[in-house]
Amino acid sequence: MKMNVHIIMGLNEDSLGPAKYLQRRHEVVYILDNKIKGVKKRRDFTFVDPAFVDAIDHTLFKVYIYEPPYKNARILRGSKSFILERRETREDDET
Repeated sequence: MKMNVHIIMGLNEDSLGPAKYLQRRHEVVYILDNKIKGVKKRRDFTFVDPAFVDAIDHTLFKVYIYEPPYKNARILRGSKSFILERRETREDDET
């Protein structure tokens, strides 16, 4: 069974509601902030950098990404760098 991890892109008035709702349900919630290096706990939320999100093991965790307007989440499958590497190899194979 995979554990759910919720990544919210930026903390603002629109994202505050879903973040608090998920925390009340005892879900793991991280706020992505490009200004942070590593992981920082501030008040009620844990802020992380993009490198932390890329390092999450997708075989152990089911990662949901929330982007504006924060109504729906999408499942993150694999790291972004892995997806870019795969696309580059496909383009090379076609030519």
